[in-house]
Amino acid sequence: MRSNIIKKAGAVTASALVLGFAGVSLASAEPASSGRPYAAVGSDTTQGVWNGLTNGGPIRSIASWDAFAADGSTTITLNTSGQTIARPNGSGSGVKALSAAENPNNHVFIGQDKQTYTLKPGDISVARSSSAPSKAGNELIFLPFARDAMTFAYKDSQNRALDLSPEEIQGIFSCTPKGRVTINAEGKPVVDGFVLTPKVPNAASGTYSFFMKAAALTSLDSTCVPPANQGFPENNAEVLVNDGDIVPFSAAQWIAQNNGAIQNTTSAQHHLADIASRKAIDPASAAPTLRPGPLFGDPTVAPPVGFGSYARDVFNVVPARIASSTATEDVVLRNSITTLLKTTASKRIINKFGFMNLEYVGDWAAGKPSGYTN
Repeated sequence: MRSNIIKKAGAVTASALVLGFAGVSLASAEPASSGRPYAAVGSDTTQGVWNGLTNGGPIRSIASWDAFAADGSTTITLNTSGQTIARPNGSGSGVKALSAAENPNNHVFIGQDKQTYTLKPGDISVARSSSAPSKAGNELIFLPFARDAMTFAYKDSQNRALDLSPEEIQGIFSCTPKGRVTINAEGKPVVDGFVLTPKVPNAASGTYSFFMKAAALTSLDSTCVPPANQGFPENNAEVLVNDGDIVPFSAAQWIAQNNGAIQNTTSAQHHLADIASRKAIDPASAAPTLRPGPLFGDPTVAPPVGFGSYARDVFNVVPARIASSTATEDVVLRNSITTLLKTTASKRIINKFGFMNLEYVGDWAAGKPSGYTN
């Protein structure tokens, strides 16, 4: 479990930026929040890179709270009101918290503890999201942040390679014969003699939402993926206990972990699958300077969404109103999630954490509108 992982706090000095962060850990479990007027919550996938950007990088006005705390804490205390609320533990939960802060008709946020919290404007300013919006409307906007690719981490002590087609991925997680996927007498998917046990992250996460769309699955069969194999924290290879365990996994997180940017949960027996012969990691790179591979696609254009598409943009979600607001607090926030992300310092941090820099980062015209979700 991610809550049991010890993360190292690190500061990025100007000289470290120049030197490419040699020997510097950028992860920090919680924000140094004193004096920061904005709070960011949500996706586990992008929490590490946001720690790097805000705790030692150029975006010092934002306190970015992890989805899962290293010390197991399930709450955060807001700077604006001093109120303690349930920690938003994924993209969906983060957007709901932002919605509760902004929605004039409903300021209620229901936390993972099933308790209700009343938020006010400014309590939450940014939601980190690793999936695109799913709610029609124009009150929020999902601004492009960086490019990730989602693939599948698996454990195998024999070091067998997996190259899966989109149809085979669908077959594995539905326990249905597809391509090379067969189903054994125990009901488990098998690929070329390799028996697999599918697992999935928590349903509030952007990785889960994106995976379900990419695999064209509307629900999971509890016989194929029983409750005990659902609901894990995102991007934690420690859930891969036995040979054949397989779980959706952010390629950027894998790169960041193996580059030493965040706590590494992987081992020599953990591997990443190729998808349709596209590699998630540049085969010409090696740790601690792993780079995104062909699976990430073209950084100049947004990737398609849907079955078989495993490249994904990740987003920063903010109130749409700040696009044209002249209020000082909105101008500072707008600058933080647009201009400051285009600096050399920010780009280096984004790369170190395994993401591909986008040509259209923070571009309002490329943003995706959304309604409130709380």
